[in-house]
Amino acid sequence: MQVTVLGSSGRTGMHIVRLLRAMDYSVRAGVRSRQRGEEAVRLGALPVIADVAADPEELVQAFDGSQVVINAAGAGDPDPASVNLVDRDGAISAIRAAEKAGVQRYVQLSAQFADSPDQGDRLVRSILLAKQISDSILRRSSLNWTVVRPGTLTDHQATGRVKIAGHLEAGRVCRADVAAVVVGVLDEPLTENRGFDVHSGDVPVGAALAALE
Repeated sequence: MQVTVLGSSGRTGMHIVRLLRAMDYSVRAGVRSRQRGEEAVRLGALPVIADVAADPEELVQAFDGSQVVINAAGAGDPDPASVNLVDRDGAISAIRAAEKAGVQRYVQLSAQFADSPDQGDRLVRSILLAKQISDSILRRSSLNWTVVRPGTLTDHQATGRVKIAGHLEAGRVCRADVAAVVVGVLDEPLTENRGFDVHSGDVPVGAALAALE
């Protein structure tokens, strides 16, 4: 199975690429420039130019032949203009490109409270609002979709254990465990066409996904 990962050079995206390759998936690592693809090459992935803020037709070409797209891209600048460009408009362009390219499965890395921005931290309200819109577009698309909404991200070591539910109170989770959840949904039918929150927890990732209600 071929998977294209957007935002592959980011801190969470790199974990996703590493796990996919460890499971022997064929991976296209979407990057904004060739210079950003060096680490992906080292992990055995094929770098492809896939900038969600650029020409949407480039995304169609990047997705061609892939059965799965994982969007882990996020604005590097918290300025609302940058956030809207990447997390809202760019994410929507990627969804439309995936439909046009005939992608079957689409996994979007969102954020906790993106489904209810008024309940989230005011400091990241613009991000939550942008993701709320793109998540909504994905739900209404023709794609087989999953929206993963992690709590506050940390760079702690992976535990392999999480807490997953449709809605959770505010919490934290390490990027490596989020990556394991994102990759894990590809083998769990219960995650199809639904969104859920993810925190650090006590349940192995596979079991937590299989227990979704």
